[in-house]
Amino acid sequence: MLTDVARIPIKEIVLFGFLPSPLKKMVYRMRGYRIGRGVSFGLGSVVIGKDVEIGENTSISFLTIIRGKKIRLGAHVQIGAMTFMDTPNLELGEGTKINEQVYVGGLQFPDSALIVGRNCQIMQMTFINPTRSITIGDDTGIGGDCLLFGHSSWLSKFEGYPVEFDSIEIGKSVSLAWRVFVLPGTQIGEGAVIGANSLVRGKVPPRCLAVGFPARVVSQAPQFPRDISGTEKSEILKEIVAEMMMFLGGSGFPCRLEKNIIEVQAVKRRWFFRSHKVWRCLVAHESIPGGGASGVDVVLSLSEVSRERREEISRNQQMWIDLEKKERSKFGNDLGEEIAQYLRRYGVRLSRM
Repeated sequence: MLTDVARIPIKEIVLFGFLPSPLKKMVYRMRGYRIGRGVSFGLGSVVIGKDVEIGENTSISFLTIIRGKKIRLGAHVQIGAMTFMDTPNLELGEGTKINEQVYVGGLQFPDSALIVGRNCQIMQMTFINPTRSITIGDDTGIGGDCLLFGHSSWLSKFEGYPVEFDSIEIGKSVSLAWRVFVLPGTQIGEGAVIGANSLVRGKVPPRCLAVGFPARVVSQAPQFPRDISGTEKSEILKEIVAEMMMFLGGSGFPCRLEKNIIEVQAVKRRWFFRSHKVWRCLVAHESIPGGGASGVDVVLSLSEVSRERREEISRNQQMWIDLEKKERSKFGNDLGEEIAQYLRRYGVRLSRM
């Protein structure tokens, strides 16, 4: 066959897959790949492409295969173990996470593409077939065992059976629960939620809840999602902080809350030595008072942090988190990264600024 391509790139795995990560990066750079700082490749993983760019602090795990012509992986992308991504055009935005055993491939055209925005997550065992383009907006989550198909064909079109090749468009801040099947030609609006075990085809309006087989809209604004007052937001933050402190305490990091400051004690053990560190986080329910951020490692603000305060906090080598804008400082530390990760449990994913 003229277009026959091996399903599994055995040669590349044997030649490069089991090289240590630093040596693998050196070989890939010699091949013209543009690779940022802090990138790590797991044992057995390979990246095969003509035009490859990988952002800083991106990790590709054990036995993961990425193959295409044009590959763009943003900074801080995480790709789980035994994931297979094979499409001519692949783009993953900054902070996006692909879980273990995700499969991207199948029937293709030269313009087939999977384009995923920033701070997205695709859960394990999901199958994505970008026969035409599949685009997924920023801050969108795809549940496990989901199926996204860009084609519908098997029986002969000459015998009257339908054969369809079409793109799929999923907007920003969309949530697909587990085991959702998305058919070609589907457009899902920004902020929509698709319930578990649903079959989606056609257009789903923004900011609604759709469930069923086929999926139908069962709730829309103002009932879904409902507006949250400033007082309610403050109470939600108090609950999250209390639960996070319980989580950290149960994980061996005692916490205490004094006024609006969380103190977290950490003990690091290395060989026969132990070091103690007390981390401090300012929780601001309103605007940050002048000088109120001194002596802390992290500033967690419910309201927007002004540009001037962001610059001031960053100059002091402190990490800031802006819940209103869903943004964070590029600089981080152990406590701040832990808080940012914990906030994801409540649907808050932060963009690095």
